[in-house]
Amino acid sequence: MKNKNKNCIIFGGGGFIGSNLAEELVEKGYKVTVFDKLYFNRFNLKSFINNIDIIEGDFFNKQDIKKALRNKDIVIHLVSSTVPENSNQNPIYDIETNLISSINLFNECIANNISKIIFISSGGTVYGIPKKIPIKEDYYGHPLCSYGIVKKTIEDYLFMFNRLYGLDFYIFRLSNPFGIRQNPKVSQGVIPVFLYKTIKKEKIEVWGDGTVVRDFIYIKDAVNCIVKSLNVNTSEKIFNLGSGKGYSLNEILKVIHDVTNIKPNVIYLPARSIDVPINILDSSLARKTFKWEPKTSLKEGINNLYKYFLKNIKFYD
Repeated sequence: MKNKNKNCIIFGGGGFIGSNLAEELVEKGYKVTVFDKLYFNRFNLKSFINNIDIIEGDFFNKQDIKKALRNKDIVIHLVSSTVPENSNQNPIYDIETNLISSINLFNECIANNISKIIFISSGGTVYGIPKKIPIKEDYYGHPLCSYGIVKKTIEDYLFMFNRLYGLDFYIFRLSNPFGIRQNPKVSQGVIPVFLYKTIKKEKIEVWGDGTVVRDFIYIKDAVNCIVKSLNVNTSEKIFNLGSGKGYSLNEILKVIHDVTNIKPNVIYLPARSIDVPINILDSSLARKTFKWEPKTSLKEGINNLYKYFLKNIKFYD
């Protein structure tokens, strides 16, 4: 297979997106290394763990990064120490841990002659409140949270490193990915949180009246596009990656009800200032460039996650 000599390293590869990316890369014949923190839980990797290499280390340590990049061709950067909900509580921490560590990574990529870096950015936060829907990549908004500001700044540094040092890169602005291996016990990702709490018959807190609209993409569709991009050369650098369809939180709750046949127990709370009313991405550039289409409907994706939770529920309890 033509990809077997391409050595990829995924920083943050033990998590939800990273593990699904690792699996897709393995299936497509790439040599894959997962880099994650010391003593990280390998549950997400168990089905293909014998087909990858694993490095444990500190992403914020230059020496660990330098060692990890030896003999690698492609870098995928997924590490983030914050989420949109908590990033505004300490913007300095957000900058120190995410922006500065990313610049250190880019410097090491230059030193190690990395052929390409893939940065997974945020289609949900970098645009702020859009003036037009769906949102195209060239829309310049003002992010409402530090998480989005830092993601956008990291993107800008990639353009700088490309211009000054020739570091090749693609940026993927993911909408709201969901699917198997997603942790329902963290604050990021409404579908796994709502679904898990419905299964457990726990109260679901919704900020606002549930009319906030988001673009949700099934994780297998998202990683399929990212891996496809590794064999395509284009001058375009930023790609939205979403389904192109918007669903309100209330609609999500209805689909969960339909899939599980359990009525979610919902409590509506006052709306938050950081929540953008509507966000739907225009992913036509990715569709055209990589000859890609998302194939999984919202209901099918939620059903897949439902089956996954039922099978692995003890891990999350």
